[in-house]
Amino acid sequence: MPLAPGQSVLLLWGSSSPPENVQDIVANLQKEVTDTGAIQLEHKDRLLLSSHSGSSFDVIQSGVLPPACVVHTDEVLAELIRILKPDGELLVREAVGIGEKIQTADKLMRVLKLSGFVDISSPSTVQLSESEVPGLKSALGVDTDVKLVEVTSRKPDYELGASTQLKISFAKKAAAPPKVEANAAAVWTLSANDMGDDDIDLVDEEELLDEDDLKKPDPASLRAECGPNSEKKKACKNCTCGFADELEAGKTPKQKTQAAASACGSCYLGDAFRCASCPYLGMPAFKPGEKVSLSNRQLKADA
Repeated sequence: MPLAPGQSVLLLWGSSSPPENVQDIVANLQKEVTDTGAIQLEHKDRLLLSSHSGSSFDVIQSGVLPPACVVHTDEVLAELIRILKPDGELLVREAVGIGEKIQTADKLMRVLKLSGFVDISSPSTVQLSESEVPGLKSALGVDTDVKLVEVTSRKPDYELGASTQLKISFAKKAAAPPKVEANAAAVWTLSANDMGDDDIDLVDEEELLDEDDLKKPDPASLRAECGPNSEKKKACKNCTCGFADELEAGKTPKQKTQAAASACGSCYLGDAFRCASCPYLGMPAFKPGEKVSLSNRQLKADA
C-alpha cells in the first residue's frame, strides 16, 4: 500500500520482530511520508491500553513486520477503526489456518465487515520462505499448517456514530389521475345516434298482434256456467269457481251469502292483528269459520 507525503501512519507489531527489521521498515516508510508526515509504532499488546485519540491516523498497517503474529480480533479491529481517520486505509497481514490460536481467512473477512470497514479486498497470499514458516509457527504457538494473507480495507468517509438530518420527505404525494385518451373516453359516450345506425328499424309492438288479439271478448263468455247460483247442478268440465271441488267432497251446494271482507286475513286472531276498519274490531279471537258470539258477561257493563 503506497503512502503519500504528510500522512500519519501507525505500525502495529509483535514482540517477536527483530529490532533491525523494525528500524529498516520505519526508515523506508518515513521516506514515503517525508518530513511532513509521521510514523508511529505500537505493540499489539499495548494497543487497547494506549491513549490514542480518535481519528488520528491516515493509514494503519498491522502485521507487516515479520513475523506476522498479530491476530485481528473484533476488539483489535474496533480500536483500529476508532483511531483511523474517516476514509483512512487499513492494511493487515495475518497468518490464517485451523487452530485455537488462529482464525481462518473467512472469519478474518467477516470480522472486518462486522467492525465497520468497507471496500474489503479479497485475501491475497504472501509468499514465505522455508526459514520464515517455522518462526511464524513458533511466534503463534501452533504446529498446524498456516499461510500468510494480506487484506486491505477502508474506514467509511464519516465518523462512526455521526448523525445528519434527512432531507427526504416521507409524505406520500397524491398520485395524479391516469390520463385517458380522447378516443378511449369517446367509447363510453356513444349513443345510438352517434353510431351511425339510422338505417336500423325497431320492431313495432303493435305489429306483433294479429286481428284475433284485438277483438274484445264477449262478457257472457266470461261468466261461470256452473256454481251454486247457477241452474246447473253439475260442474263444468273446466270448472274454475270451486263448484267441482265441493261436489267431489260430498258437500251440498249452499247459497253463498255476502260476508264481511277482510283486508288482512287475520281478523280471527284478535284486536292486536286487526285493522282500524275491521268489522270484527272489539270481538274476541275465534277460529276461521266459527260463528262469533259474545257471552252474557261480556254484554254486561263493568260495575
